[in-house]
Amino acid sequence: MDGAELDRLVAKLPRKRIGFYPTPFHRLDNLSATYGVDFFLKREDMAGPGTLSGSKTRLAEFILGQALADGVTHVISQGVYLTNSGMQFAAACRAAGLTPILYLTRDEARHGELTEYRGNLLLNKIMDVEVHYLPTRGGAYWDVAEEQQRVADAMSARKAELEARGHTVLVVPTGGAHPYGFVGHALTFTEMIEQAEASGVRLDYVYHTAGTGTALPGLIAAKLMTGSSVRFRSIAICGYQPGDWMNVDLIVDRVKDILTLLGAEVPADDAIRAEIDVDERFIGEDYAVPSPEGVAAIRELAVSDGVFLGPVYTAKGFAGLLDHVRTGRVEQASKVAFLHTGDTGNLFEIPQVVGDVAG
Repeated sequence: MDGAELDRLVAKLPRKRIGFYPTPFHRLDNLSATYGVDFFLKREDMAGPGTLSGSKTRLAEFILGQALADGVTHVISQGVYLTNSGMQFAAACRAAGLTPILYLTRDEARHGELTEYRGNLLLNKIMDVEVHYLPTRGGAYWDVAEEQQRVADAMSARKAELEARGHTVLVVPTGGAHPYGFVGHALTFTEMIEQAEASGVRLDYVYHTAGTGTALPGLIAAKLMTGSSVRFRSIAICGYQPGDWMNVDLIVDRVKDILTLLGAEVPADDAIRAEIDVDERFIGEDYAVPSPEGVAAIRELAVSDGVFLGPVYTAKGFAGLLDHVRTGRVEQASKVAFLHTGDTGNLFEIPQVVGDVAG
C-alpha cells in the first residue's frame, strides 16, 4: 500500500492532536559537503506543543487519545530525573487537559543529591507537575529488577489513592512504551519518505537513537506496509541483547502488534528481525553519562549547521552515524536521514550529564 492508505488506517484510531505535524525535514548542507554523504534531519524535536519537544509527542497523541475516550483524568509516567519522555508526556497532558504525575529516579552516587532544577526537571517544575523522586543505584533503574519493582509499587500506590477518590488513572511505562502509542511513528516514516520524495530524494538509510524501543517498531511496520527499500540503523544507548530489559525480540513483538492493529499482513519473525540493525558501541560508560564521541558530535553539528543535539540520546546516536560514515558502513553519496528525537533540554543539565560541550 502507499503512505496515504497507511495514514487512512491510522486515522481510524483515537488520537488527541497535540503536536505540529508534519515536522520539518531538511538537508544539512555543510556537513554533507564535508563528508560526501547527503545528510538530512527529521525534526521530531520541533513537534511541540512547546519549543523543547521530541518524538514522544507522537506516542502521546495516541495514548492520550484513547485515555480521553476512556475517561482518564490523571496520567502517571516514570523515568530518570532528566527524562525527555516524562517532560513530553507532562506537556502533552497539560495540552490535553489531563493531570500529569511523574515518578523520577536519580543516581545520587553519580549525580549527587537534587539541589537545583535544571533541564527537563526545570520544565516539569514550570508546568507544576506532581513529581516524586526516588534515589537509585546506577543511571538506568530499569536494569535492576528490584529498582523497577520499587518504582512500579510507588506508582501503583498513587494510582490506588487517586482511584479511591473517584479519579480514573492511566500508567504509562518508561519512555512512553504503551501499546496505544507504538503506531505513532508509522506516521513519522510516511512523512519522512514523502518529504524526501518531494525534494527529489530517495533515502538509503534512516538512523535513530534506540533506547526504550518506541520509535523503531512504527518505522519498521510502515516500511513493511509500504514496501520501501530504505534501511534502518539503530544506535543504542542501552543494551539490546537477549535477556536485556530492551531487546530485539521485544521490537519484533511490537512490530507485529502494530501490523495486527492496522489489519495488515504479519510476516514471519525472521523477516521483521532482518529489518533491525542495532549498534551498541556508542553507549559509553553508562546511560546518562556523556561519551567523548557524543560530546564531539554535539559540537560538530552545532559548528557545521547550527543544530543542537542532546547529550543523553541524540548525541550518541549521531556519533554512531558519523562513525558509520567515516568507516564506510555508509557509502559515499548515500542519502541518510537522522531522526532527531529531541533531548536538547538536557544540554542545560549538570556537567556529569552534558560533558565538556563548551570546550
